[in-house]
Amino acid sequence: MEKFGYRTHIILLCILFIFIQCDPWDSRMKIANNSNSTVYFNYSFAFPDTTLRLEDNPVTSDDFYRIQSGETVTNPIMGRWESKFDIYDTLMIFIFDETTLKNVPWDTIMKNYMILKRYDLSLEDLVRMDWRVTYP
Repeated sequence: MEKFGYRTHIILLCILFIFIQCDPWDSRMKIANNSNSTVYFNYSFAFPDTTLRLEDNPVTSDDFYRIQSGETVTNPIMGRWESKFDIYDTLMIFIFDETTLKNVPWDTIMKNYMILKRYDLSLEDLVRMDWRVTYP
């Protein structure tokens, strides 16, 4: 009976160790802002539908999507990026001007498609780019 308890403890410790070592986030993607102004980004897998939606407003996310001039940020995703491309073939990354986002209502930005740039990227593109998207 003691061996069963000992084995159970060892197995549970091994499982706990495995979970501690596993990082559920894939943080390979980096987005660099080489412009002279602060920008925001957001991403979507809705391609070929390139319209902006209410939930796409990056300002509503506590500066998570904010990139200052000269800064590079990580764009982590739960799981692996490759698993998203098992379902979708194109990732869109939208770049927005901070001044526009802070001074123009979001519905106007959506209606007039007031983006600085949109990147349409396949998994192969991201691998070729070493998971680094650079604006501009």
